[in-house]
Amino acid sequence: MWGAEEEGLFGSKAWVRDHLPADQRPRDNVAVYFNIDPGKGPIYGWYLENNDDAKPIFDAWMAPFKDMGVLKNVRQGIGNTDHLSFIAAGVPGFNPIQDYTDYDVREHHTNADTAERIKEVDLRQNAVILAAVIYHAAMRTDMIPLAVRR
Repeated sequence: MWGAEEEGLFGSKAWVRDHLPADQRPRDNVAVYFNIDPGKGPIYGWYLENNDDAKPIFDAWMAPFKDMGVLKNVRQGIGNTDHLSFIAAGVPGFNPIQDYTDYDVREHHTNADTAERIKEVDLRQNAVILAAVIYHAAMRTDMIPLAVRR
């Protein structure tokens, strides 16, 4: 949908500006934003962006996937990905926890960053977990809470 994440989140900032204007309630249009960027391999859980109210929700969603390698959801957040543009607009945003091995030094955004480095077993695990998270988010009667600034 956009580019320029590595240049300062320009693409997602522009999308948010154009589609979630500050004078409107952005959550009427977008309830939550899920971003998959900070690694590769299986999903181990989610960065919860210091959103304590979201933790029991994500813990319940991930509980059935312990046998697929899901370990835990963590309170802290992760920087420098497009979810930050949505959080700034009042939309909760989250990223899965994945392997960070060779992310910055050998593969990511280099000529070695190619599809054959993706393991099919990881891709299948990602698809199952992402489908479940998106399904549960869509079926919720309550909005996913925003992080409370403390």
